[in-house]
Amino acid sequence: MLRTTLLVVLTLFVSAIVSAQSGKASLKPGAKVFINGMADDFDTYVKAALTKKKVPLTIVESKDNADLEMTGTSETQKAGVAKKLMFGSWQSDEQATISIADLKSGEIVFAYSVNKKNSVHGKQSTAEACAVHIKDELQRKK
Repeated sequence: MLRTTLLVVLTLFVSAIVSAQSGKASLKPGAKVFINGMADDFDTYVKAALTKKKVPLTIVESKDNADLEMTGTSETQKAGVAKKLMFGSWQSDEQATISIADLKSGEIVFAYSVNKKNSVHGKQSTAEACAVHIKDELQRKK
């Protein structure tokens, strides 16, 4: 009877540890991230921004070698004739959304959306905003 009780308690303890560890997917410095292809080559801008802003993640070219996967979308709205004539502004409006998922658990560990009005540098500005927020999140978790 005592042996059975100990076995049940041990099984429950091990199950609790395994489930607690599986729920601990997170964005961590040094993690390997695969950046999925995105519309309008936004993935290229994100890769450059992560490097420029010195975000402590390792970008890998194969999903098989990654811990995390980044996906996202971006949209550009070019300045219309009215905006150009009335305000003298040729700058575009930019929107982007990214999410980072843990490949083992499928859990979303980070998500961010940015909306830049009158963006001087277009997609570069939105990609850098994403990179800065990822870096801030990583520093917050130290």
